[in-house]
Amino acid sequence: MSVGAIFFVLLAASTQGANPAMVGEPYLRQDSISILKRQEHKEFYYLPTQEPVYTHGASEFASSTQPSASAQPNCGAVVNGELAGEGVIATPGYPEQYTNGLYCVWTILAGKGKRVRLNFDDFEVTRTPGCSGDYLFVSPTGLSNDTSARHLCGTDTPGEFVSEKDVLYVEFRSSPDGDTCRGFSARYTLEEVVVTCGDTISFLEFDFENPEYPAPTRNLSSHCELTISHDCEIPICQVRLDFHELELQPPEYGNCDSDQFMVRANEPVPILCGSNNGQHLYVDVAGRASTSLHVLTSEIFPKPVGHVDDPVTGYTQPREWRYEVEDNRRWKVRVNQIPCDCSYDHLKTSTPRAPTGCLQYHVGIRETIKSFNFEGTKLDYNPCWNGTELDCGKRVWTGHLNNLDYHVCVRGAEGYCGIMYSPTGPESFFLTGQTSFNYTEETNNLFGTKDCQADYIVVAKSRTPGDNDPWSHDRFCGLDIGNYVKGPIVSYSTPFYMQVKTDADEFSRSVDIENRGFELEYTQLPCSGPYLFNTDQKYRG
Repeated sequence: MSVGAIFFVLLAASTQGANPAMVGEPYLRQDSISILKRQEHKEFYYLPTQEPVYTHGASEFASSTQPSASAQPNCGAVVNGELAGEGVIATPGYPEQYTNGLYCVWTILAGKGKRVRLNFDDFEVTRTPGCSGDYLFVSPTGLSNDTSARHLCGTDTPGEFVSEKDVLYVEFRSSPDGDTCRGFSARYTLEEVVVTCGDTISFLEFDFENPEYPAPTRNLSSHCELTISHDCEIPICQVRLDFHELELQPPEYGNCDSDQFMVRANEPVPILCGSNNGQHLYVDVAGRASTSLHVLTSEIFPKPVGHVDDPVTGYTQPREWRYEVEDNRRWKVRVNQIPCDCSYDHLKTSTPRAPTGCLQYHVGIRETIKSFNFEGTKLDYNPCWNGTELDCGKRVWTGHLNNLDYHVCVRGAEGYCGIMYSPTGPESFFLTGQTSFNYTEETNNLFGTKDCQADYIVVAKSRTPGDNDPWSHDRFCGLDIGNYVKGPIVSYSTPFYMQVKTDADEFSRSVDIENRGFELEYTQLPCSGPYLFNTDQKYRG
């Protein structure tokens, strides 16, 4: 049995002068006490059993011989970072002298996306040559056999320790006899792991931010690269990227010509730009030693608005210069490395692995799916020769991205046999045709391979409830969604997935101006519910 599964020790004040009635009291359940809670004249030990356990004071564990390497700890704690973000560890009885024969182990589990910082408030351990007697051992690697860590003793306060990953291992031993001292008191804190340009990291979970975050990045041409190291001791199969914020310059007619977010991995990953807050990606990295993320930015330049003739030179000059795009470029990307074997996750918080071929993966009964840069807009200063044109400075959609071909997958829930995709609003499905910001004109929906050849989505064997069409269809495009009638589309084909396909430009196959893309809410349909393909089961919302 591992050390962490045997002891959870809660330190307290000195046992000297303790009330004998306290000895042998039941342990308190973990959910009724806080981590490392100290109560005068009591020492609480937690063992992972279902029923209350009786134990004895720490002094009764003191042995007459030095604990061997195979001995079990008689004090310490396993600290779950999910329950306590900070706390204090100390030798038993601190600030009184510790006893002989102690073997204490503290394993501080920060949790995914966090690291441990340990700072000492007090340190006094009996000094011996080479710290061969009483000593403290701190391993930033989280390993008890860390050969790079050294024994500490004496009265010099150690410096700060920072875990290399999400575990910090602390061990204290006192000899079976001889003088003892006050011991130590140290404060641990858990902090989010944040990295930026130029870093290399092997944490399982962390945040990748621009150096100035939360402020925007500087308006310069730059290349920001992050290297994610896949520790070969823990084989990594996938990386999930969650864009808490990803604001870059928008595409020009679907192409990311200015700013780019790129991933170098096993398979091609779409190059992103524009506004992609709340989006996510799954990346296949099986067998790779590392994966790199790249953010390329170019300087934003203003455009001329209005023109005047210089009476002296006769030259035409711009009246003023304005920016089409707000200078608010920033990014905060949560990176999750997903082990091939979930047993490596000691806090059981692993992100689920996506099926092969799924760029995005949703696991809820009802969630929202939207195309990249769906929210992207800018001010259009192209029609501004005089600066007084009606369309001068009009806000426009910057549109979906070109050259995409990917799958959005949905994990089918138990007891659910179908899925329905519904538009979230009147401007939530613009894939083919000419539109504009705040579009209010009549829209038309297109479907089938004949009409949908440029930009479209694919939902296998689907229909719009109530259209009375005896045939199902796969492709959907146009300025609305539906088959012969507008409305949600339903599919009973499993597994649940949607394919997103866009062509190379917005002109060759159809003139698609300001096509923002799509935003659809999916809802899984229970097997016990009505079969919506029946003609007598009309869709009523």
